[in-house]
Amino acid sequence: MRVFRAIAALLIATNAFAGSQVTATHAALATSSPAATQIGLRVLRDGGNAIDAAVAVSFALSVLAPKSTGLGGGGFLTYYDAETGGIWTLDFREAAPAAAKRPASGPFTGAQAAAVPGFVAGLGAMHERFGSRAWRELLAPAQRLAKDDLAKTLQRLGEQGAHDFYDGEIANKLVEAVHFSFRDLRDYKAIWRAPVRITFRGADIYTGAPPAAGGLVLGEILKIVSGLDLSRANYIHLLVEAERRAAIDRDKFLADPSANRVPLHDLLSDERAALWRASIDPNRVTPTVALAEPGAVATPPSHTTHVSIVDAHGNVVSLTTSVGDEAGTGFNVLSLGFALNDSMNDFSSVPTATNSLAPGNRPASPLSPVIVLRGGKPLLAIGTPGGVTIPTTIAQILLDLLVFNRTPADAIAAPRYSQQAIPEEIAYEQARAPQPVIDALLAMGHGVRAREVIGDVQAVWIDRGRLLAISDSRHGGAAGGF
Repeated sequence: MRVFRAIAALLIATNAFAGSQVTATHAALATSSPAATQIGLRVLRDGGNAIDAAVAVSFALSVLAPKSTGLGGGGFLTYYDAETGGIWTLDFREAAPAAAKRPASGPFTGAQAAAVPGFVAGLGAMHERFGSRAWRELLAPAQRLAKDDLAKTLQRLGEQGAHDFYDGEIANKLVEAVHFSFRDLRDYKAIWRAPVRITFRGADIYTGAPPAAGGLVLGEILKIVSGLDLSRANYIHLLVEAERRAAIDRDKFLADPSANRVPLHDLLSDERAALWRASIDPNRVTPTVALAEPGAVATPPSHTTHVSIVDAHGNVVSLTTSVGDEAGTGFNVLSLGFALNDSMNDFSSVPTATNSLAPGNRPASPLSPVIVLRGGKPLLAIGTPGGVTIPTTIAQILLDLLVFNRTPADAIAAPRYSQQAIPEEIAYEQARAPQPVIDALLAMGHGVRAREVIGDVQAVWIDRGRLLAISDSRHGGAAGGF
């Protein structure tokens, strides 16, 4: 009951509603939970910066949305530092334990499906470099929301610091309950990587490098369509054919860069985009098998959450975290109060594939936190859950904003379409997609597959001193600001 009373009190005190938009002048954020939005807003009002708010919100979401994120998962950060004008990206994707071996048949199950979690290490690393408020203070709201078992874990993390998860009492309990070794935990590190920069229509789009998919997939889609006439009535056909080709390259090349070379420069070259563009029939579908031999493709997690934050100093956070499908493995570490990820199943089942399982490897991930600059100044922080549909969702919104000059609200509300090469069908939002568009796609030979919704976008738009925070109306998140 304590959890529900605490959440109810936060909701009564807030003016942030599900699927809301808020205009602000100092600071703003959007998250997938009204209660988490209020926690972040309180940190910002009390003088905390965007990273402080991101840490507090992320731990709160581990309590409020345990099927989407939590201590047993991982994620990626894209961050704009207002003081230096620099863009930073942090990879805290889960990593395979040293003793991991693929089952003789079928997927990993139970605790064996869990890779070494990066969630706590990632939040600790971003706080250590850019945070301004006390770590314990930022964990306190989540601790108050939690039930007794997880509350004790959060209390210990607040008192001892993030390292306790990897070399302290929490680590001891993990080793007792799961197949991780002490070395697996102690060797795990969140990694600061150079961001991928995509230049498009006067904007600079920044997102994570491999093993995150955003840079590769977003970059290829935007480069391919940049040479097409997007004013044509068959725009959606051209878009999904570009998505198909980007997905083919993703499935073939995306991997942990420490284990396999990812030829990102070549994949994002104008020459490759031109070749892919030339292979698009403007009036007819091109089956994936005609472009490349289909292979075994892992399906990364669709249960994910995103947070976008801009603080009063101009710092910008775009942060996506996940614990995997429906609370990951479904394996709960009872002594600690949280569920583990199922990221071992995100490695390719083909041993010779680039995204293959090996000790310490990080599986390819669709998570794509994005920050957009225009004229060197922040314009947009955006991200979404949705598994492999994450980059295609963001690409469509960026095209609506930068090519068709739609408002941020209209771009986020627009119907979404996703083509992933395998399967052949286009996923589309049944209640939002116009029937004439679906009929036209069918006439060109596309298969289609209706879905209720695609994604749950959380964004902050920055325009001439005004902040517009938008939480997707498809779900129950909330925007906030002041």
